[in-house]
Amino acid sequence: MDKELEGYVIYCKDLNKEIPLGVVSNNYDCQAISKYIPSRLKNFLVEIEDKRFYDHKGVDIRGVSRAIFENLKEGKIVQGGSTISQQLARNIIRDNKKNFKRKFRETYKAFQIEKLFSKNEILDLYFNNIYFGKNIWGLRTAGLYYFNKEVDKLSQSELIYLLTILRGPNYYTKNSKIFSKRYNLINGILFEKKLISKSRYQKNIKSKLTISETPLSNFNEHSINFITKYVDDKRKKIISTIDLKTQKLAQEFVKESKYPVSIIALKKGKVIGFASSYGTDYPFISKSNVGSTLKPFIYCNLRENGVLKTEKFDSFKNTLDWKVREVKYYKPQLTIKEALLYSNNNAFLNATGKVGIDSNLEFLSNILDKPKSDFFPSSILGATRNGISLYDLALAYSTFFNPDSLTENKTECLSILNEIFYSKLGLRVDNAFLKTGTTNENKERYAILGNADLVYAVLRNENKINDSSKEGSFMKQISRKVLSMFQNNKNFVWI
Repeated sequence: MDKELEGYVIYCKDLNKEIPLGVVSNNYDCQAISKYIPSRLKNFLVEIEDKRFYDHKGVDIRGVSRAIFENLKEGKIVQGGSTISQQLARNIIRDNKKNFKRKFRETYKAFQIEKLFSKNEILDLYFNNIYFGKNIWGLRTAGLYYFNKEVDKLSQSELIYLLTILRGPNYYTKNSKIFSKRYNLINGILFEKKLISKSRYQKNIKSKLTISETPLSNFNEHSINFITKYVDDKRKKIISTIDLKTQKLAQEFVKESKYPVSIIALKKGKVIGFASSYGTDYPFISKSNVGSTLKPFIYCNLRENGVLKTEKFDSFKNTLDWKVREVKYYKPQLTIKEALLYSNNNAFLNATGKVGIDSNLEFLSNILDKPKSDFFPSSILGATRNGISLYDLALAYSTFFNPDSLTENKTECLSILNEIFYSKLGLRVDNAFLKTGTTNENKERYAILGNADLVYAVLRNENKINDSSKEGSFMKQISRKVLSMFQNNKNFVWI
């Protein structure tokens, strides 16, 4: 996506309600940007934090003089005397150390801010950059996190709540009595200065605030193209294709895994959930060899090109004279159905050799929508020149096995993958499929599973020393989480 989306809020729709998921951020900070900051909130802030804001040039000499006297007396920083511009500078610098060097940097930055921006612009910058605890930066993010509301939907008491916690978000949110004392103090000051009415003051005091603490994630910009329905630039908002339940499941799957893991879910070709131990962009930009997960496509091509179901191929050696690793040996000769069930490499190489390697490589090139130059003979076993991303793999399955374009050979292939589903997961679901693959000496383990509507692609990275079997606890991990999303649909059975 060409436009700058940093700070946009990502939403999904759940039961016709828009639910905030997180923000576009290329770093650790969860920071949403808002073009709208209520004027009354700006007035409240000036009265509470910096009464002479409109008179000074970044530093309040009277406030600083008082602070310097107290700090010299104590021999350390005990008072700040910071203006709004200085507080903004501190949040931009991201330095909260209590020493004179930090104070000097903060003051110098405040002077720069005052030269570059108007007072109103400074207040906008302040509310877009100030820290609200829990890795939440900016008023908009705080409103979404604490109240599950956009800025323009926040009540006055909710705005004052956010003002109350400004000086120490984690401190005030964890100490209800201390919070109440400061909240009431701020209300009293605003009433005394006639910034709120008496009735409003009384309502604020009696108000029972409901804190939601809505989880918000950081979405790297490289993932945005893949999940966007439309972008509202005016409100800096992205409506995504994400399904809330699926996204939560994906995040839990990653959080609960003892190994680094990535997962992505597609429904009818659209991304509805994804997560990774390596960041939200990983399923889309990280590419590697995908092992035996390409064999179902090759199976269909072999059948289309005349390989019979009864025809058998050597499973111990291949015509290319390659030494390939096999999980175990079953019979000296296998049909391609048996080769797919057992994931036998030699039999597949021999079958593709009969049809022609180039025919299969061109077929894979079309399925994965990649240049023919990306593929070479070992692509039959899942290797490509530039690798395949988890998203690419999931999309290929979702598109190729689309119920609206099933052929007899695809249906036949799916029935074999259904057998694999049952044999590995122990669950009989008539319309579900599964294919696994391992690469890099078992350090990368893939699983592609799905049904008529839904496809999951999972990649687990690990050290084989910790889990020496071919699939180890991988299938147990999948069965604990992902299988809850599959329903036994008797109206769609692969035969």
